[in-house]
Amino acid sequence: MLAIPNLSDVILHSINVPILVVDGDNRLIEANSAAEEFLQMGRRSLMHQPLRQIFPPPCVLEEMLEKPRQTASSVSDQNIEIISPNIARQGRVWVNLHLSPLLDRPEHVVILLQPHALAERLRGQEQFRGTARQLSSFGAMLAHEMKTPLAGIRGAAELLANSGGPNSEGGADRLADLIIAESDRMTNLVARMESLSAGHSITPKPLNIHEVIDHCLNLAGQSFGAGYVFEKNFDPSLPEVAGDRDLLIQALTNIIKNACEASDKKDEIMIKTSYSLGEKLRLSADKKGAMLGVAVGNRGGAIPPELKPRIFDPFVTSKADGGGLGLALVASIAAEHGGSVDLHEADGLTMFQLNVPIVPIAVEEGA
Repeated sequence: MLAIPNLSDVILHSINVPILVVDGDNRLIEANSAAEEFLQMGRRSLMHQPLRQIFPPPCVLEEMLEKPRQTASSVSDQNIEIISPNIARQGRVWVNLHLSPLLDRPEHVVILLQPHALAERLRGQEQFRGTARQLSSFGAMLAHEMKTPLAGIRGAAELLANSGGPNSEGGADRLADLIIAESDRMTNLVARMESLSAGHSITPKPLNIHEVIDHCLNLAGQSFGAGYVFEKNFDPSLPEVAGDRDLLIQALTNIIKNACEASDKKDEIMIKTSYSLGEKLRLSADKKGAMLGVAVGNRGGAIPPELKPRIFDPFVTSKADGGGLGLALVASIAAEHGGSVDLHEADGLTMFQLNVPIVPIAVEEGA
């Protein structure tokens, strides 16, 4: 296999989180491209500068450097205020810090700074898992209450399908089949919610995410999404995801429904699939390392700032007639899959992205 020159440099500068390396005298000896952008200084200007010249006292960063040197282990802290004349946004920013000693040179320390916006996203897993716990008791109640109307819906659909009456190009049959399929899916969803309420985990199976999305759009076209234009931007090279089909349909249907309700029919609703790069860059030995993202975007207006921190909590909604359970259920389903949900707003576009683990690639023994 051909060797890649300076591979370590390529990796270092490909990571979009600011990384600094200091020597035993707390002078900078390395900085990646993200750090140059973060500090608004070039690498040559940064090299060999004392850390306290870049982050003047009373910054706690210099004090924190002693622990990884003394213990030869990593140390982390959250919501640290960093003040520096080099940083944009009036010279101050809040970050999460992670400090690790170099294996062969313990006096050298690697400093990883996660700016607060990125740190909030990386802490999203705990937020979603907390939402899942809040929903557990509600799930049991909802499961019980949904059983009776579901039985009636399915019975009526079967009568429609078996009536044998004339229909236009099989339209009634198609509607009946859709009703039956959705009733069965909701019955399975109820059973799954009962299982989750009892503390049982899901059993993920390999799924083609584009087939799941197409089912959701077909359902939307027959109901809440009738008349809307959906722009699909799918990456056909993406691998299968590991998930529960019914639960993922439920989550994506809720996201698409929210996008429709926030949009005019003249506006396109965008649906895009891609690797979730923020999750993919996590170097992890477990099966939750690589993620696939499904993003649904609309231009129906921004979410009120006061609601953003709690947008995935139960009973939080900006709609006058909303119940505030749709996105909470999405967060719960994402957490049960070991995934997450992200909210992005830029240039008038509001986008929710569901991140789901891909099917792990089997590695043959001895390969």
